[in-house]
Amino acid sequence: MKKNILVSVILSTVLVSNASAEAKNISIGASLGGISAIGIGANVKYKIDQKFGVRAGFDLFSVSDVDIEDEELDYEFDAKIQDFTFLLDWHPWGGSFRTSAGIIINNSELDGKLTPSSNLDFEIQGYKFEAKDVGSIDTFADFDPVAPYIGIGGDTSFAKDKGFGFTYDIGIIFQGSAKIDYTPHYTVAAPQTLKDNLNERLEKEKKSLQDELDKYEILPYIAIGFNYKF
Repeated sequence: MKKNILVSVILSTVLVSNASAEAKNISIGASLGGISAIGIGANVKYKIDQKFGVRAGFDLFSVSDVDIEDEELDYEFDAKIQDFTFLLDWHPWGGSFRTSAGIIINNSELDGKLTPSSNLDFEIQGYKFEAKDVGSIDTFADFDPVAPYIGIGGDTSFAKDKGFGFTYDIGIIFQGSAKIDYTPHYTVAAPQTLKDNLNERLEKEKKSLQDELDKYEILPYIAIGFNYKF
């Protein structure tokens, strides 16, 4: 009986010691930045050994009911920039400096609506349309869902047993270009010829904008923050 109690105490001590050792390798943090450069985020990191760690986190920034008006069109939109990061960190000298690689899950999107201002005509791709025929044009933009990431950065708590640390990341995301879509909504009085013309012009407008966005397939990623290592 005493032997069983002694074994149980020894095993419990070993398990508690291992759990404490594992806890010392975990840190949680908060950050400012990300894809939007002004988003807020949080992350958790596990230190594998003296040179390697793994991280998971997210960044979020959103705006809603943004209204931009000109003489012809009123543009109202909501934008959500949201990304989830899964990274492997390598600290080559065992200190704060690190290089990082991994993937970013990008759930960012822009959802908007174009409506004619007042009762004026408006022009798309050189063709004028009457406001009485077009109620609104929905716009939507999103990104490839998975993007590779590489970068450098630092974590001043990495070599500590516990305590607060300063963190930063500077890298690039191989995102691919945004995908654009337009969906027009016509009034009952709109003739088919007008619908055909507007659909054709919107396709040209989409291609023109897509060609411009294709120049930005690589995006910067910058973030700063702090963490606490247990």
